[in-house]
Amino acid sequence: METTKEEFKVALDSGNSEASFIEGDLLVRQPSIISKTRKNPFYEDLNLEDAVKNIYDQLVVSIQSPALSGGLPATYYIGKFASESTSSYSNTVLGMTEKHTGKVPVVVALGLVAARAVQRAHKKDPLLTQDIEATVDMATGLPVREFNSGTGDLFAERFTKGYHEVTVLLGKEKHVKVRINFDFVKVFPEAAPVVFSIVYDKNKKPRKGDIFKDFQEKYGWNPFDGSHFLGKRLLHIDIGDGTTEYVITEGLNPNQKLTRGTNNGIGHATENILDDYSKIAHIKNPLRQDVTEVIKNQNHKWYAETMELLQEEFEIQADEIAVNALKLLDVVRNEVDAVVVYGGGSIPLKEYLYPELDEQCAERRMDLFYVPEEYAATLFVQGLNIIIVNGLFDKLKKVAEEASLTN
Repeated sequence: METTKEEFKVALDSGNSEASFIEGDLLVRQPSIISKTRKNPFYEDLNLEDAVKNIYDQLVVSIQSPALSGGLPATYYIGKFASESTSSYSNTVLGMTEKHTGKVPVVVALGLVAARAVQRAHKKDPLLTQDIEATVDMATGLPVREFNSGTGDLFAERFTKGYHEVTVLLGKEKHVKVRINFDFVKVFPEAAPVVFSIVYDKNKKPRKGDIFKDFQEKYGWNPFDGSHFLGKRLLHIDIGDGTTEYVITEGLNPNQKLTRGTNNGIGHATENILDDYSKIAHIKNPLRQDVTEVIKNQNHKWYAETMELLQEEFEIQADEIAVNALKLLDVVRNEVDAVVVYGGGSIPLKEYLYPELDEQCAERRMDLFYVPEEYAATLFVQGLNIIIVNGLFDKLKKVAEEASLTN
């Protein structure tokens, strides 16, 4: 049987709360939730055009992979569809699950890659009559405190060792088989690629635009672009759902000896209010992602009550993050040019964290770049994508291939 062949590169941020995925000009963001099921949820075939267009919001896949449960096939709802299902769900257990051995990051990654392969194949084969063979290169990451060459290699090998058979369900009868071969996977310590997305745009030129507007006005630089950060020593504070990463970069390179990771993030705050949130919203067994979605939308009917519940928890998280950042600054004797704060967790914590960091940075004679809300959650995946498009990824792949030939 003939197959449709697809080859592409992807950048993937497997966050504890949200997965971000870039292929070409497409950015996809989905909750990092999966729900294992035994049945097809669709009672009829969907309109194929609509099904392909909306594939990420109704993503159901059957996966047979050597990276999962001895390679036995299983069916999963992924992302938004899983969060809205009545089935039991799985997400990353904060503070307990290591990403490089966890199931959720692999299932989400395979689902998103298979969905993208279907979208690409649909352009060539509008009726999707053929199976798909996808050859994929991927740039992804692990938390700083979890990352070393060993865990990075183990995580990459979960994708690169063997083929992954993924069937995407587009309705009751319409199923598309995708065979995925990961040719090369590069795993970075989270936060390290962010310097690329601060300095450069996707066209390899110094980054400009609204991302720097407040920072530029605060310090009076005009003109200004991302090249300002070239050659600078930066402290990155990457605030996620379950972890906060503290990384010192010198130029474009992270200093592996000066990296820290702590169990701080908005996921810990939201988990601590789930019982109270359940009562006010009249929901049984809410997810922390449910609370996260509420606080993203100021027009949500439970926004005010939820933010009131979270105020003390956010203050605790912000205080702990500030203390940990200052400890690292003490280690480096304040020899840092700027502190850069970002990540999805930085957005709701800004009210509590910014004033403290701003005061400390001024006293220590360093700048504070608190990344604006519209950019904060995707800097890491954008950095991974810039590494792909600027040619560095291909150089790393070539080095790895040459090394494998000599071993």
